[in-house]
Amino acid sequence: MSDSPKNPPADTRKGVQSVDHAFAILRAMEASDRPLAVKELSEATGMPPSKVHHYLVSLVRSGVLRQNGNGNYDLGPFALHLGMSALRRLDMIALASRAAETLRDRTGEAVFIAVWGSHGATIVRYFEGFKPVTVEVRAGLVLPVLTSATGRVFLAWGSAGQVETVARGEQPTTVEEIEALRQQTRSHGLGRVDGDLLPRIASLSAPVFDRDDRLALALTSLGWLEEFDTDPSGETATVLKEAAASLSRELGNTSR
Repeated sequence: MSDSPKNPPADTRKGVQSVDHAFAILRAMEASDRPLAVKELSEATGMPPSKVHHYLVSLVRSGVLRQNGNGNYDLGPFALHLGMSALRRLDMIALASRAAETLRDRTGEAVFIAVWGSHGATIVRYFEGFKPVTVEVRAGLVLPVLTSATGRVFLAWGSAGQVETVARGEQPTTVEEIEALRQQTRSHGLGRVDGDLLPRIASLSAPVFDRDDRLALALTSLGWLEEFDTDPSGETATVLKEAAASLSRELGNTSR
């Protein structure tokens, strides 16, 4: 077995080999949709398990990775913060944040922005409403595809194969049921749930498209079930759709 990472970069400039090895481990983690054991990381990187473990100690210590109760490894808090910092540098997130704040001010409801990350629909910014919702909604939270309004947006307009792979792992669901949910979401023009994910919490989510007419992000509003208007033709839905359409235009989309 080779002592160097598989598929090394083509760049032949002299670098720091230990950093290259550490990033080989991180690339393996990024490509996986679940925590990995030392043996799996060894196979993915081409490094002996003992050497992989040596790097894992430092990566966990720095917060880039974390070790779960089963002894496997996953991305840690610093990896999340680093990714969030990169996202904040994107004009898309800056524009979306302004749109979300305006939407929150107009409706009074909590609003958040979500993108499709390596593990699914991931919240990147959250704006508390004027009527605080006492549930754990935070940046970095990954939402289910089938039972969240945000997830249903990615199911309806996102990359089909990628999203369905996540969806099929959530619960016993047939291909026909997934397709029915996709079509229902498209017909409404937004994702909608009434307590499906969290009891007493209702939510609407609208798709935002980029200049290439691809789904860029989801703009989501949520509130208390007994107070939040989830009618696809209601005022909240109309305002949300208008905000998403306006943001799509700001991102260069001209076909919606």
